[in-house]
Amino acid sequence: MKQPIYFRISQLAIAVSLAACSSSGIDQLSAPVRVSLIGLNDFHGNLQPPPGTVPVRADGNGDSSRVAAGGAAYLASLVASLKAQNPGNTLVVGAGDMIGASPLVSSLFHDEPTIDVLGAIGLDLSSVGNHEFDKGRDELLRMQKGGCFPRSADGTRGVIGVDTCMTNGRFDGAKFQYLAANVIDKKTGATLFPAYQIKTVGGVKIGFIGLTLKDTPSVVTPAGVAGLRFNDEVATINALIPTLRQQGTSAIVVLIHQGGSTTATTINDKTCPGFAGDIVDIADRLDPAVDLIVSAHTHQEYVCFRPDGKLVTQAGFYGRIATSIELMIDPASKKVIRKDANNVATINDVKARDATGATIPLPTGYTAQKSDSATSALIQRYVDLTAPITGAVVGKISGALTRKTNNAGESTLGDVVADAFLAASSDSTYGAKPAQIAFTNPGGIRADLDGALQITFGQLYAVQPFGNNLVTMEFTGAQLHRLLEQQWEGTQSGGGRVLPVSAGFTYSWDASLPAGAAPGTGNRVVPGSMKLHGVPIDAATSYRITVNSFMASGGDNFSVLNKGTHIQQGISDIDASSAYFKGRDTVKVPPLDRITRLH
Repeated sequence: MKQPIYFRISQLAIAVSLAACSSSGIDQLSAPVRVSLIGLNDFHGNLQPPPGTVPVRADGNGDSSRVAAGGAAYLASLVASLKAQNPGNTLVVGAGDMIGASPLVSSLFHDEPTIDVLGAIGLDLSSVGNHEFDKGRDELLRMQKGGCFPRSADGTRGVIGVDTCMTNGRFDGAKFQYLAANVIDKKTGATLFPAYQIKTVGGVKIGFIGLTLKDTPSVVTPAGVAGLRFNDEVATINALIPTLRQQGTSAIVVLIHQGGSTTATTINDKTCPGFAGDIVDIADRLDPAVDLIVSAHTHQEYVCFRPDGKLVTQAGFYGRIATSIELMIDPASKKVIRKDANNVATINDVKARDATGATIPLPTGYTAQKSDSATSALIQRYVDLTAPITGAVVGKISGALTRKTNNAGESTLGDVVADAFLAASSDSTYGAKPAQIAFTNPGGIRADLDGALQITFGQLYAVQPFGNNLVTMEFTGAQLHRLLEQQWEGTQSGGGRVLPVSAGFTYSWDASLPAGAAPGTGNRVVPGSMKLHGVPIDAATSYRITVNSFMASGGDNFSVLNKGTHIQQGISDIDASSAYFKGRDTVKVPPLDRITRLH
């Protein structure tokens, strides 16, 4: 098979370099420099081993061997072992969403534990991701610079030594540097964080550009990005290339919170079958001077070369994987002459189990990382502090409740969360008028309830870690129709974003009809199919609808929700779900019969 041109050029460059090294009186500074990077992304404060497994190897039947992976103490050991392979010449870099949507062990303390742990692991640089903006610009700046969480008016948050500044009454901020090349303060015109940073490794300069997806305002609470502008990714990167070249960089690395996916069944299938997504278009439009793109956001794992030689990587999510990246640089020409990467599973000593509960043995040749004792002790402190809360039993389930959707876009867990929202806003306790319908956003549901039938608050919190409040508003039937059409309009992510809905509301949608490419142009909802308890929805009649505060502010591009009237604020989403579970002997797995897809 004919080798790509970049590979053949690399082989030639290495051969020439090695021949030069064999000559007498060689200047050792002309020898190729090996630079190692360790890529992380979408950690989301998962300090403890998360549930789930990683596919590490395919067998002869096309199936994959899977291992339990993740946990910051194991990740610390993996990073240390990778650094030891190229001591002094290794950097650890991130591509965003290192915090936000975090488990209670981190979020209860405003993600300060995660920032401290990432510093202890050795993270050097990270781009911002959309979840870094969950709590707004000021809180993100605090994560970088340090300081205690502001004291709330009721005195329940921002209490030094209780939920913030837990180490000697201080929080010193991140040891690593956030980069945000395309995040602009509208008032000053300056970037929120530095656009780039140049690191000298082994005598050569590496330029790092960090940025997030330009559509961040559509996937976070609007208040979180107020006063900020998010510029186009490609234009931002390409405009910085001359600056980095003028400063003598030998390699240019992009850390970007945007991604793609492949259909590969193991973590290092470098044939990259079906590689697609926003990152592909971005990569192919970038200046050829870009050598490496460390991507994120889609929670996928891949190592893919583009036709022009750009290397694109992503390390999954929750710290289950780290990407080991190698750049061989010619200091004379100031060019990368060879590059490669491998995704390495953070194998822990938690026993992976199959669907029957049987232990899955580690595949031959794979061993678990040892837990780093210092990192483990740091995490254990927060585990102990949250144990009374996380371990409290809130209820039972009759079977697994998961985010897995049927062909209509409906999931059992989504149905239950929507039902909990409706239950918490359907009597006078939470508003003058009860809600009739409730929706939630699928992106706000972050974990499954697929383990023990007894559910703890910690498990429930992992499902809804954002701390949103419920908001009940009034909409006409016509506006309700618009809300449903916005699930597939052009501003939504690929494939649409079908909203989980509460029991009693039903509708059908036709996948054969075109989705709206612009607001107001969609027509997928089957006329007359919207019903509430079997009664057709009337376009002119008003209905009380409950959503979370993220959606109520127009999050996920559901702009029609900005037009609600008779607004009533409610309790937090986690309190609503907790009350729903506590109020029932057993929460049953609902039938998926609320949304019907035609064709």
